[in-house]
Amino acid sequence: MELYAKPIITTSEGGTINIKVLPLTLEYIDARLAELAIPAEFNYDVREYETLIQCASSHKDAVERLKWRFGFGPQEAEFLLGLTIDEKKVFFIQENCEAEIAKWEALKRVLAVQ
Repeated sequence: MELYAKPIITTSEGGTINIKVLPLTLEYIDARLAELAIPAEFNYDVREYETLIQCASSHKDAVERLKWRFGFGPQEAEFLLGLTIDEKKVFFIQENCEAEIAKWEALKRVLAVQ
């Protein structure tokens, strides 16, 4: 049995639709796991983030506080300020990725046996 990843669909300038389907390989799974890995320095408490934002006197002040406390660049801080609380949790709490990581690791074990 061969398993396949989610298709990658693109459209060329001429309007041609291209669909690329890749077989699931151990390398593909390792790449997905690497994308899901959250470095320890980004595993922040979302409550601390919210407190910093609420204490800010302005949007610019909020950006500066995020840059100072978490080491974000200006674009990262602006991006995070535009997210909802649920979306922010993805960036701050590693637990949200653990189920997804477990799925990929289980699939990797299945492929390694074949």
